[in-house]
Amino acid sequence: MNKLLTTLLMGFNLVACVKIPKTVTHDNTLPFTNINGYSFHTLIKGKDENPVVIVVHGGPGGDFQYLRSLSALAENHKVIFYDQRGSGLSPRVKKSQLTVAQNLDDLNALVDHFSMGNQVKLIGHSWGGMLVSGYLSTHPEKVSHAVIIEPGMLYPEAAHEFVKVMKRTQSVADFFTLIKHMSVYPFVKKLDGDEGFDYVMTKILNQNKPNSPYQCQGQSMPKNAFIRGGFEAFNTMLKPIMSHPARFTHDLTNGLLDYQGELMMISSECSVFGYEFQQQYHQPKMPAQTVHIKAEKMGHNMITLNPKWSLAVVTPFLAR
Repeated sequence: MNKLLTTLLMGFNLVACVKIPKTVTHDNTLPFTNINGYSFHTLIKGKDENPVVIVVHGGPGGDFQYLRSLSALAENHKVIFYDQRGSGLSPRVKKSQLTVAQNLDDLNALVDHFSMGNQVKLIGHSWGGMLVSGYLSTHPEKVSHAVIIEPGMLYPEAAHEFVKVMKRTQSVADFFTLIKHMSVYPFVKKLDGDEGFDYVMTKILNQNKPNSPYQCQGQSMPKNAFIRGGFEAFNTMLKPIMSHPARFTHDLTNGLLDYQGELMMISSECSVFGYEFQQQYHQPKMPAQTVHIKAEKMGHNMITLNPKWSLAVVTPFLAR
């Protein structure tokens, strides 16, 4: 009995040490940029005098780490990576601040802060592609080049189809995986109170699920591609739509035709909302100058899994 108790206590002490990275609120060694009273966790690469590229990560509730291969663009640009409000290593906030409108306001604040009055270039992946689309619709004059990579939904009809497609990919195994990660929740060290659910979110983001729905046969994301998810960002902005797609009332393409700059959309061959989905639902909403590139034999995360190809496509486009 004593041996069993000792073993259990040792196991408890081991699990009780579960930690996830701190946000800038609790780690003053992290780089950040304070704009309008909010400290965005940022990574800045390249010379100040170079044209600015701002990278907008996926989610909602992801972080920028999986897109860091785009740092190679710093050879000719000043590249700005940032964790969105309530996500990654940026500070956690109240639910009232976790909205599409707030994210677009934040992106505009970042553009104004780093642009020095010049036009910027934007790269948005997945959820980030949604935000970039919305930004081009509202501030077309501030952007010279934009790359939109496989956005999920840009307007209500697309949201209904996106949810329908995603629900077809869910399985009972996903539920049991969630339960497994939730069992660790009580033992995650907490500072801001969000660490427990963020731990679960990070584990879900880092599931190395090969093949469909996102990747090609035999492809999966590298281990620990994300370092800290923002559960509340996901829970507030996307989860309700997955249950009731009618709640997505935004039209992020309203005004997009006013954008006169260079525009590229990249879609993958293998993702369930890849090239064919984008061609049917989003391409018709894009301005005439849009170049739509098909990433053949690639999945949703081509930036991470195929950085050489991605840079070979994006780099010359940004130089146009």
